[in-house]
Amino acid sequence: MVESLGGHMTISLRGLLGQSDLHLEVVVAGHPESVDAPISWVHSTELADPTPYLEGGELILLTGLAMKGNEADEDQRQYARRLVKAGVRGIGFGVGVRHREIPAWLIEQCERYGLPLFAVPAPTPFIAITKAVSRKLTDERQRGFTRSYHDQRQLMRSVHTLYPVSSIVSKLAEIVGGWAALINPAGTVIESSHRFLPVEISALGDALTFSVLGEAKFMNVKGYDVAVFHVASPAGDTLGYLVAGRKGSTGSLNHTPVAAAVSLLSLAISRSTDANRVLSRLRASMVRRCLEGRANSVRPYAHDLWDGMPAEPLCAMRLVGDMNALEAAQRLVEPFRKSLVKNLNPVVFGMVEDDLWVIVSQSNATEWVNQLSRDSGVVLGVSSGSTWYDMARARHEAYQAAAEAKTTGAASMQYGQGSGAGALENMLEPSLLRAFADLKLAPLRNVVFNLSTGPHANREAGDGADTLSVGAIDVLRAWIEARGTMEEAARKLEIHRHTMSKYMTRIARLLAVDLQDPGTVAELWFACRYARPDEA
Repeated sequence: MVESLGGHMTISLRGLLGQSDLHLEVVVAGHPESVDAPISWVHSTELADPTPYLEGGELILLTGLAMKGNEADEDQRQYARRLVKAGVRGIGFGVGVRHREIPAWLIEQCERYGLPLFAVPAPTPFIAITKAVSRKLTDERQRGFTRSYHDQRQLMRSVHTLYPVSSIVSKLAEIVGGWAALINPAGTVIESSHRFLPVEISALGDALTFSVLGEAKFMNVKGYDVAVFHVASPAGDTLGYLVAGRKGSTGSLNHTPVAAAVSLLSLAISRSTDANRVLSRLRASMVRRCLEGRANSVRPYAHDLWDGMPAEPLCAMRLVGDMNALEAAQRLVEPFRKSLVKNLNPVVFGMVEDDLWVIVSQSNATEWVNQLSRDSGVVLGVSSGSTWYDMARARHEAYQAAAEAKTTGAASMQYGQGSGAGALENMLEPSLLRAFADLKLAPLRNVVFNLSTGPHANREAGDGADTLSVGAIDVLRAWIEARGTMEEAARKLEIHRHTMSKYMTRIARLLAVDLQDPGTVAELWFACRYARPDEA
């Protein structure tokens, strides 16, 4: 007897015992799951502990040559327990060779641990049992090859239909006897075999996070055996995830047709590398026009580039980061072929000057911000609501918001909603401010003022320099904080106002600036604020 398990034909102990020509007699029925579990092979052994040589799923045959009478020795007292732990399906005891009957202690152990035990009469050679199992396994493999070939042919026919992706997903569900769904990189179902899936995609959790191309993950969710396969293009781009499930315990789902469907979907969805490069250039050019407020000139081509344009009101988003992170973010908004698109609000996007720009409907903005800001390698700036005509303003807002987010360390920033919204220093990167301070204050870097000797270089002062000295940058900072008032700055440094005036004259000469110019003073304020600690 051959039984079905997860779509595969298997030989079980129940089926083997049902073969009347073997004349096998059940002594201990054992647990039903052991009797119905598939047999992987037949192993003859007289060892007291054969488990080091087993892989699980075997049927053990023995004659009890090492067993003396009805008493188990020290090594045999845990015999059945060890076999159950190793995953043995059952024991066949050959009577009439060493023992006329199966030893009572072995029967007692098998009953205690639920291990099936049957008697093999002397006229039935062990090789007959081995051959019976071997024939069933061979027949099973042959049927498996035939079934797999038939399934793959059915999937291949789906590729040549009008809507290949939909056909592949539906046919896969039919083959596995369950359901299937294709999910885009953002985690949204874009094609499914059933209108309502028995398992919510949100319940899959981290299963939709892959670190290796072509990876697969398996789990049991709400009584369904579920497999999640990563679908990647030949170029290594993430196209989505194929999820398939079947009602039953783990192992009931046949993974072979699911893996075949993944390969076919990869070919059906992905474009060639050259075509992708051309498409990227077109998108970059067209999104630039949109950001300049010239969306009307782009609209005739939007369906081919992004499968349409989002509805007003809109939000512009600027994504800043390393190229790998930006490419990963772009894959989240990348639409599939027309047969896959079900999104009523398309996304306009493209690379402009090493930044990824995305334009979405304001109604979907929060969802897209949450998706795009998950990658810590990306910083996101979002504009306020806008129209296509006013997109130039939205571009400016998104640019400034991204700059502020990068400066403050935030993953994303809505224009005008930052803690330092409107502050000039929050619009600039700290590295740029440091570089500005370095250049602006370079002539003062090594200059100190001493009451006894006046201005001189710090490197010339030596270790025995007068302790009543002050750095030129500290003098400048005190003067700026005193709003240019000599008396107040001198009082803060505890020096005479004439000395303070002399020091500031020297600083103005070293910097070659006019300290009466408001713009110059503003620049010096920023420079002192961001001067490196070792300069202060």
